[in-house]
Amino acid sequence: MTSGSPTSRDGSFAYQLVADALRREIRSGTRRPGERLPTQGELVDRFGVSRATVSQALSLLRKERLIVTRQGSGSVVASGPGGGRAQPAATESSEDDGAWAVVSEHVTPVLLKPYLVEAFEASVVRLDVFSMTTESLAARVVDQKDRIVAKEIPAPRSITARLLLPDTGSTALAIPRQVAERDDPRVRARLGGILHSHVTMLRNALFELRRLRLVEEVDVQVRLVPFSPQVKLYILNNRVVLQGFYIPEEGVATLPDGEEVATYDAYGTGATLYPFRASADSTPEQAGVVRAARMFFDANWDALAAPADF
Repeated sequence: MTSGSPTSRDGSFAYQLVADALRREIRSGTRRPGERLPTQGELVDRFGVSRATVSQALSLLRKERLIVTRQGSGSVVASGPGGGRAQPAATESSEDDGAWAVVSEHVTPVLLKPYLVEAFEASVVRLDVFSMTTESLAARVVDQKDRIVAKEIPAPRSITARLLLPDTGSTALAIPRQVAERDDPRVRARLGGILHSHVTMLRNALFELRRLRLVEEVDVQVRLVPFSPQVKLYILNNRVVLQGFYIPEEGVATLPDGEEVATYDAYGTGATLYPFRASADSTPEQAGVVRAARMFFDANWDALAAPADF
C-alpha cells in the first residue's frame, strides 16, 4: 500500500498531518460529538493540500472511528468510544475513596505492513525492534527491499536496524518451554533455529540493497537478552511505536528429531498491534508514549543485552 501524498521534511505524509490536526481538535473537545466537519473543499483551502490528501485523512479518521461519513451529508464527529474528550468514569468504589477509572482513547489495532511501507518511504529509515524471532518483520522487510529494487519507491539514504531478541542459550527463558518440565534445551534450540533463519533473511535483504549500491549506508545490529519478551515492540523512524503482546499458549512443537512435545509458547506472527505516533502537533501524552518506548528499548539494549554474532 503506497500513499500518493507527498511527505514533509520529517518524513510524515501530508494526509497524516491533516488527520493529526483534526484528531487533536476532536479529542480536545474543540469539535463535539455530532458536530459537522468542514467540507473537503474547505479543508483543502485550510491545509493547502489536494482533495485526495484530505480524502485520505478522513478515511484514516473513519478507521479510527473518530468520524462518521454519510453520503450527501458530509462527515460528523462520532458519538461512540472514539469521539470527543475522554472522561473519567467512577468505579464501583465510593466517590470518597479517590479511586477512578479513566476511559481511554480509542486505539485501533493495526497490522505491521502498512506502517513498514510508510517507514521505508522516508529518506532515513530506522528500525528498533524487540521481538521473539523477527519472523513478521523479516518478511515485510523483504517486501520493501523488492519495492526499492523495482524502483517503486525512492531508495532511502540509510537504513539502520537494531534487533533485540531472546538469548536461546539462557535457561531462564519463560517461553518457549515444555509443559512437563521447566527447561528443555531442545525447545530452546528449536527457537534458536527459527530466530537465526529470520534474522539472516532480514540482514541479507538489507545488505543486498547496499551491494546493489541502492542504499549507501546499511547497519544491522543484533543483541540478545536473557529473558523472553512479553511485549512485541516496533519503533519506526523514532516517531511511530507499534506494540503488541505475547500471550503464552499451550501447543505442540515438533523437535528436530521428529518428537512432538507439548509446550507453552507465544505466537506473534500476523498479530495485531497498537499504534502510537509522535507528530508535530502531538500532545505531551501522545508523544510521551513514544518517548517512553524509546527509553525502554535503549535501557534494555544498553544495560541488559549482549552483542550477538550473526
